Amino acid sequence: MDLETEIPGVRHRLDVGVRYDDADPLVVSLVFDAGDDVPISWAVCRDLLLEGLDRPSGLGDVHVRPADDGELLIVLRTPSGTARLHAPAAALESLLLRTLLLVPIGAEFAPGALERELDILLPPGHS
Repeated sequence: MDLETEIPGVRHRLDVGVRYDDADPLVVSLVFDAGDDVPISWAVCRDLLLEGLDRPSGLGDVHVRPADDGELLIVLRTPSGTARLHAPAAALESLLLRTLLLVPIGAEFAPGALERELDILLPPGHS
């Protein structure tokens, strides 16, 4: 991916790993090598990336939209700043299509899985 700078037309190449774990089927992780021992990981909703391939999508901290020259623009916002990443749309689309083979849309949770997760998170006697 390329990181867009504040200088028009100037970008810096970033090594960003894109990971998917079917144990957390709603999330695609963008993993940045920040030069430290611990990489920085940003969780992005898989559906947001899929939608962003065709049209602007996202609210809040993450926005995704098609950009020029077959790229996908991913905008990540934090209180300390904004990162505008340009990724090759075809490569990201290929990865996302493979995630759909692993876990199709609508099959993210096995029957009863959501209820079991809520039982773990919520105190006894919740309604």
